[in-house]
Amino acid sequence: MHDSEKLQKMLEVIRDEMLPLAECQVSKGNNIFGGAILRTDTLTSVMVGSDNSAENPLFHGVVDTLNRFFKLPVRPDPGELIFLATHDPCPMCAAALALAGFKELWVLFGYKDIEDTFGVQAGAQVYREVFGVEGTRPENAFFTKHSLKKAVATSPDKEALGELLDEIEKRYETLGVKDTDNPRSEERAG
Repeated sequence: MHDSEKLQKMLEVIRDEMLPLAECQVSKGNNIFGGAILRTDTLTSVMVGSDNSAENPLFHGVVDTLNRFFKLPVRPDPGELIFLATHDPCPMCAAALALAGFKELWVLFGYKDIEDTFGVQAGAQVYREVFGVEGTRPENAFFTKHSLKKAVATSPDKEALGELLDEIEKRYETLGVKDTDNPRSEERAG
């Protein structure tokens, strides 16, 4: 599959499957973060999930998607699939992806977007405070992480793909986001 086609299909999965689920979950008090597990050959979804932290604070979008996937009675090998995340994973979600065996990870919004556009500090704060790093490395022993936004910006079809990306970004920006503050963050600031 041509790179532009791959990017188009991933953006369509976000717009047509992940965003509607996020909108539904946000209306129930959850966050906007979500994930999709895609077949490598067709880029059709095997599973789509969304943040479900109102039920359990550990059920971030990636973890919810993985939970749903691993409950399937018959499922493909994770190493032969693509994990598509709306946002760069927090430390817990990154570890879950690594341990689940996914080799290819695509993210729409990076850590800077998460902090600046959506105002969510918790994931980046854990990386910095607990691990002394700024996030996951794109190349590591477990998976290769790709930025969907960067790939669109360098694509020969960036104008058409950019329009779809803009539509998706605008819809995400209208959704409410809640940050999970560390209880000690105020103590340190004061």
